[in-house]
Amino acid sequence: MIAPLPLIPASFLITAAYSWGYSLERPRGTVFEQIDHDLSVPLHAEESFRFHGALPRAGDRLHCRASLENVWRKQGGRGGDLTFLTMLTEFRNLAGELVAEERSTTVTTENAPDAGDWSVAIPDYRPDYPENLDPVDYFAQLERSSWEQVEVGMSCGRVDTGPLRTGDIVRFQSVVGEDNPLHYDLVWARSMGYPNVFGLGSHQASQLAAMAAHWLDPAAVRFFKARFRNVFWPGEALAHDLVVTDKYRDDSNGRRMLELTLNCTRNGGDPVVDAWMTLDFGK
Repeated sequence: MIAPLPLIPASFLITAAYSWGYSLERPRGTVFEQIDHDLSVPLHAEESFRFHGALPRAGDRLHCRASLENVWRKQGGRGGDLTFLTMLTEFRNLAGELVAEERSTTVTTENAPDAGDWSVAIPDYRPDYPENLDPVDYFAQLERSSWEQVEVGMSCGRVDTGPLRTGDIVRFQSVVGEDNPLHYDLVWARSMGYPNVFGLGSHQASQLAAMAAHWLDPAAVRFFKARFRNVFWPGEALAHDLVVTDKYRDDSNGRRMLELTLNCTRNGGDPVVDAWMTLDFGK
């Protein structure tokens, strides 16, 4: 019997725009260059993935179509007026069937990052790398649980991943193809008004998705959404946690469902990423 090819991780499709496609920040000669808005210093506000059935596997061929789905503004705090732009990317198989939808929301701020009300305390950065520089799987110790074993309010336990290192940021950017120098080039970051390079919300979102995939069946994921709450810096201690918020059988089809709330925090509780996941374990 031939084993099935690996499933994609829940947040994998974010690589499409970075690696070979285009995004609001990198329109690459497409129609998105015509958007009349300054996107030179964007921040990632939110990312979501909806799967219309089983997750794609290695070797699947998908066609995608990107569009600017929504633009809206609201009054912010530190950053002044905020402008949000949401890009929708639809992924279809060779038969034309909708397989997945990715929504990526970018925010730009009225106030420059170096304005007085953006002032922040940068942590004392003292990186401690392993001798072999190999990445650590912080969630490897989690034991797989089934739908029958978990209950509302249950958690797999908080996992501390230690102080964020610049090397961790660079490794994630290399994997997904995201090369914005705000996250690794100190001189460039300071020229854009930031006091330091900073982490990627999508990095910690992928960590949260990986945590859930270690604890529960990754094939069951049907929806994952992450909202990025704060800019965070190398040297800040990060922790990841999740909790089961609902367990039910769908009245329309009898399928076994779970809803999770996930979060990444820094320095003992300050929010970095809030996330939500829906899993479908079948009948």
